[in-house]
Amino acid sequence: MSKVCIISTVHNALDNRIFYREAYSLHKAGYEVTLIAIHNRPETLEGIRILPLKRLMRSQRPLLWWRALSLALSTKAEIFHIHDPELLFISPFLRLFSGRPVVYDIHESVADFIEIKDDIPYLFKNFLSWTFRWLEPASAYLQSGLIFADDQISQSFSHVHRPKVTLFNYPLQSFIETATQSSKIYYSHQPIVLYLGGLKRNRGTTLMLDAFKLVIDEIPEALLYLVGPFAPESLEFEMHSEIELRNLSNSVKITGPIPFANVHDYLSQASIGWIPFPPVSKYQKNIPTKLFEYMAYGIPVVSSTLSPIQPFIEHRRTGFLVKADDPTAHARAIIELLSDASLCTSIGKNGQILVTEKYRWTEMEKRLISFYRQILLQHK
Repeated sequence: MSKVCIISTVHNALDNRIFYREAYSLHKAGYEVTLIAIHNRPETLEGIRILPLKRLMRSQRPLLWWRALSLALSTKAEIFHIHDPELLFISPFLRLFSGRPVVYDIHESVADFIEIKDDIPYLFKNFLSWTFRWLEPASAYLQSGLIFADDQISQSFSHVHRPKVTLFNYPLQSFIETATQSSKIYYSHQPIVLYLGGLKRNRGTTLMLDAFKLVIDEIPEALLYLVGPFAPESLEFEMHSEIELRNLSNSVKITGPIPFANVHDYLSQASIGWIPFPPVSKYQKNIPTKLFEYMAYGIPVVSSTLSPIQPFIEHRRTGFLVKADDPTAHARAIIELLSDASLCTSIGKNGQILVTEKYRWTEMEKRLISFYRQILLQHK
């Protein structure tokens, strides 16, 4: 039984991609998996041993790197799997002291992510983004293999000649089964539009309110659910003020962060799933996981027209693609769907069929296992 050590100094141990998709898939395939990540205690869950790290302020995180390195080496793993750009600083030591391969799992374009962060001063942000734009691909040469969450991200590493694989964040089979069962139950749906996920200024929060004001003018009984945490937290206060300014207090419901187990409650009520992201570089390279979650529940999607989303949505057949920064276009799509129950149902079913037959994690699981075998064979 080959030993695997997965490491993150940023993500929670029970992160959906890290734990429930990748670590659990490797465990099922017969690997002995140890996960080093943010957690409150050492324990074994679903056959995966968790070695916990404390969550520290960003300025203190280098302390975690060396703790993670020490724990990782103690596992005597045959392959190491890192998830954070900052861990590129310790990966040479992992290889040096263990003699074993290290694979780097790239969730997003770090440089693009830095560019849209609100909490970094402008001049420093530009410098940091420029630095990572060349540093991350250069560091990738030193890794044994690369894993990408999206094909668009992999294009930045096309010149890096290492084994590569793209693992889309498709839904787990258990999630799909719950979703399809739920959609078989008849609900007398209210006209509910759902936004699921983190709420940030750079994720279209202002556009949603501007667009939904237009929706309410046509369909006064429509509701918008904003389900997820705010970053920064002060944005929630700003959103409440903007909602009141537009007289939307009775039409917009803010839940704040909810446990993933409760996501079902909102997905099962929704008539439309919304992806209002702006056309900035980051969102031209990342597929939002919520796209597949909406589709799994048979909910028609209204989305900004963005490069990574377009291959998965056929306009007016499996969703609506609209101009990314145009609130009127978003509003028109929502109004049309809410006004036509048969169209709403048809588009939702078409999307659900794609998820149940094609866009599911079991397909990615095969890629992951094949990739691991390739890496281990090369480093026997």
